Amino acid sequence: MKTLPEKINWYRECETRQWKRIWHSIELSLVSISAIAILVVIQLYGNGTKLQPVFMLFTLAMAISSAAIVTPIYQSVVFKRWHVQIITLGLGCGVGISAIAAFLILELQLANT
Repeated sequence: MKTLPEKINWYRECETRQWKRIWHSIELSLVSISAIAILVVIQLYGNGTKLQPVFMLFTLAMAISSAAIVTPIYQSVVFKRWHVQIITLGLGCGVGISAIAAFLILELQLANT
C-alpha cells in the first residue's frame, strides 16, 4: 500500500498512460454529446418560456467547453492527473444536473398547458 504523500505525488504527475488519456477523451466526448442531446430535446419539446433560453445557454456552454477540451486532454502535456479528474467530474456533473433541470422544465411546461 502506498503512503499518502506517494499518492499525492502520483496525482501531481502528467498522465503517461495512453489508454487512460483515450478513456478521458471518450468520457468528455460523451459528456458533450449528452449536452447536445439535452439541447435538442428541450428545443423540440419545450415551449420557449423565459427560463428555457438561459438553460439552453448554460447547457450549450457546457457542450462547447467539454468538446473543446477533448484534444488537450488526449495530448495531456499540460494537465496533471488531478486536473483531468476534476475537469471530467465537473463537466459530467454539470451536464447531469442540466438533464435533471431539462426534465423539470419540460414537466413544468407540460403542467402549465
